[in-house]
Amino acid sequence: MLLAAAAALGFWCWTILFPSPEKLVLKKISSLASTATIVASDGNITRATKVSNLIGYFAVDAEIHFDVTGYPAHTLSGRDEIREAAAGAFTSLTTLNVQFLDVTVRLAADKLTADVSCAAKVNAGDSKDFGVQEMHFQLKKVEGDWLITKVETVKTLS
Repeated sequence: MLLAAAAALGFWCWTILFPSPEKLVLKKISSLASTATIVASDGNITRATKVSNLIGYFAVDAEIHFDVTGYPAHTLSGRDEIREAAAGAFTSLTTLNVQFLDVTVRLAADKLTADVSCAAKVNAGDSKDFGVQEMHFQLKKVEGDWLITKVETVKTLS
């Protein structure tokens, strides 16, 4: 019994200290949502820090493709454009609540790239309404860290 308990404790410690790549990617996506969320009480310094932190989730050559019904399609290429867009949004919005729901991670065979599918639930400003949009992320492991290389909205049938 003692040996089984020690083995179980050892396995639990191993999974905590050395999480699977899937868990690391899930944690990265969850952390991205927290970083992209702002509240009305966030001051300018907090918002600027969040923009800076947000950029850290993206690879240098990352691309974001937005194609949402009712808005013109738009592409952001590179960290500089992403930084400008995030700074503009964080400055003009009083609040922004971002959640990623139903997140699924598929690792490539080499365990260096990952595809993530999820639904983004976004509530901006003082509106009680929220938008839900299916999203697709591509991540790549760069120097031990998972960075987003591509984000795109997924067109769904209406």
